[in-house]
Amino acid sequence: MNDLDTSINAATKMKCGVERKVEVMAVVHQQRSEIANPLHVAFVKKSWHKQVMNVALLVIVAFQLVNLPGAVLNNNISVILITFLGLVLCGLAFLFHHLGKISVVSVLLIMAVNLGCSLTLLTTPGGLDIGNLPVFDALIVSELIAVSLLPAESVFLVALANALFILVDITFQPHTAALDHFLTSGVGYTALVHPLSLQVVVAVVTYIWVRSTQSAIVRADQAEEIAELRKHEIERKQQLDTDIEQMSQVLVRAANGDRSARVDLSQDHVLWRVGKLLNLLVTRQTKTGQLEQEKLRLRVHIAQLTETLTRASASSQQA
Repeated sequence: MNDLDTSINAATKMKCGVERKVEVMAVVHQQRSEIANPLHVAFVKKSWHKQVMNVALLVIVAFQLVNLPGAVLNNNISVILITFLGLVLCGLAFLFHHLGKISVVSVLLIMAVNLGCSLTLLTTPGGLDIGNLPVFDALIVSELIAVSLLPAESVFLVALANALFILVDITFQPHTAALDHFLTSGVGYTALVHPLSLQVVVAVVTYIWVRSTQSAIVRADQAEEIAELRKHEIERKQQLDTDIEQMSQVLVRAANGDRSARVDLSQDHVLWRVGKLLNLLVTRQTKTGQLEQEKLRLRVHIAQLTETLTRASASSQQA
């Protein structure tokens, strides 16, 4: 009985120990979640990249197809060739898109935009004109593709390449008289400053925006995983409390003489070994009780036999 009372006290202490264990497990699960979290974020980013690629491909192909009829009607061979080059690059991008090559698709889309803009400027009859200057602004599309599909830092590399092209093209490509007059005027510097500043501003703003968005996604995913983890641990703790209470009741029943009391837990349960030890303890206590009863009966028989022998001895002496 003393062993059973000790076991009951041990079960109470075990309940407190399990609660501490659950808290430690929650911390461990949280650390594992933080390690595995980048994988989940990468999966989300991959899904988002596919949607962006679909939209970018659709827009670029639509832009090429819109320019093609006008080039054919005007018999503008250079524009027709540039358009077909853009469609070929988009076709390759579409092929690699189905193969899951996000980086290759991103580079092909950037090439389609930048080659289309640069070849349009370089093949302009009569040289660079004022009407061609807005084409430099279209180069920001390649920055948007880079910051959306590639690592956010790549936008600065694309912006640098675009800025160098703008600077070299305006400096060395032949100009029309109208553009020369504009460049020598008081506001001529805007022809260079405007597209260059636009490249820088778009690169910085989109980089900050994408990084902030990624950080927000990470925080949201961590908060969701932690909430799910806490819910799981609360449910697990409640189940452990129920099982420990069942063990305590088994010990109390065994202490009150119920030798059939047993703990019933599956082998995959975290407390299965503890329950097995408790069942073994109750079984041994049952056997110990049976031995005590056998000893008691044996003592009674010995006492009776001793008394009988004593009486027989006394009767023989009287005779």
